[in-house]
Amino acid sequence: MLKSYNFQIQVICPGCNTNHPVSSLLANETCDNCGKELFMNKLIQRSFETGSFIDRIKIMNGFLSGIFDNQKPSPGLGSISEFKMICWSHPADCEECKTPLDESDILDSITNKKPIFCKKCNHPMPVRPADDEIKQFHPKAIGVINDSRGFDVHPDVVETKSHTVVFSCMTCGAGLKLDEHSKRLMKCSYCDNENYLPDAIWNRLHPYKEPERIYLILDLNESDLKETLDYFFTMNIFTNYLLLGIRNTHFSDFIGTYFTSENGVFLSDSVKSWWKNLLNSKYERTSKDENINTEIELATGIFKILFIEDVKDIFFSNFRNAYGKLNTELKEFIAGNIIEIPDDIRDMLSKDSSESVRLALAKNKSSENQLSSAIKKEKGFFGKLFG
Repeated sequence: MLKSYNFQIQVICPGCNTNHPVSSLLANETCDNCGKELFMNKLIQRSFETGSFIDRIKIMNGFLSGIFDNQKPSPGLGSISEFKMICWSHPADCEECKTPLDESDILDSITNKKPIFCKKCNHPMPVRPADDEIKQFHPKAIGVINDSRGFDVHPDVVETKSHTVVFSCMTCGAGLKLDEHSKRLMKCSYCDNENYLPDAIWNRLHPYKEPERIYLILDLNESDLKETLDYFFTMNIFTNYLLLGIRNTHFSDFIGTYFTSENGVFLSDSVKSWWKNLLNSKYERTSKDENINTEIELATGIFKILFIEDVKDIFFSNFRNAYGKLNTELKEFIAGNIIEIPDDIRDMLSKDSSESVRLALAKNKSSENQLSSAIKKEKGFFGKLFG
C-alpha cells in the first residue's frame, strides 16, 4: 500500500546568507543568488540523527507531521550553517490546485518514467523513480514526485511567463535585456565589461519562492506501520528525549491537520491501517512512567508526556468536533473497525443519517459488547439482574 512522506526544505546559503529553497531530495544544488554550490546530499539524513539516534525509516513510515530545525548541521567553513525541514504524511497533491493525486496515476508515472498530470487542472509534476541513492535513504521508496531531477515534460510543451527587464550597462550605458535566465555577473555585448546586477534588479527577476513540496512515495505493509507505533510507545523516554519530543508533537500535529485539511480527510489503505492499529493498540506504562504522573522535567522546563491514551483522545476529540463535516467513508470505517469508541461518539454513529454507518456499527461486535457494558453500568444492580 502506498504512503507519502513529504518534505519542504530551506537552507541558508553560506556564500550570500540568503534563503535557498531546496528542489531535489538528497542532491547538491547551486544558489540562485550567488552561484555557490550547496553540499547537502547528506544533510537530510543528518537532520534525523542530530542529538540522538533516531530510526528515520520508522518516522517516515508513520503518519506524523512536524519540523526538523537544525541551526548547525555542518561543521567547517563554507558549509551550510542553517536549515529548516517541514515533514508531513498527507497524500501527494498538485502543487497548483492542491488536488490529491490518484495512487494509480502515481504508480503509472513511476513505472513508465514520465511526469504526472493533475486530473483537475492538468498541471504537470516531474517524477523520479527511486534510484540507489533514494533506496539507501528508505529501502521501500519507489519514487519521488516534484523532484527537479525527475522526468519532466519537454520545455516546449510548458507555457512559461518570461519577465524581461532592461538594464543600462554601468560602463557604456548600453541597454541590456535581462530575464530570469540571466546570470548575476552580466557581460555587456557592446563594451565587453561585466556588470554585477544589484539586489533590486536581481530580486525582481528572481522573486522569493516558497520551498517546493517534494513527495517521497513508499510502498509499505501493515507491519511497517505497527512497528512505528511500537517504536514510539515502548521506548525508554528517559534516555531519548528527542524521540519523546517527536511523540509529543508529531502525532498530534498530524491528527490536527488531518481533520482540517482543505481537501478533507483522506482514506487510503495505508491511513486506514494506521488508524486501526493506533486506535486499537494498548501499551503498558512502566512503573517509572506512572511515578512521574504524565510529566517530565527537563532543563528547558516541565513537559507533559503523551501516552497512547492521550493520542486516542486527540483523535476522537477532533473526530467529535468535525463530525458534521466528515465524509461517510471515515464514519463507517471508525464504526466498523475500532474496538473502544467513546460513548458519545458511538451514540452519534448509531444515529447517523447514513444507513451504512449505522450498519457498520451494528456489525462491530466489540462495539456491541461495549454498548451492553454501558447499559449494565447505567442500570447498576438491576442491570446485573436483567442485563
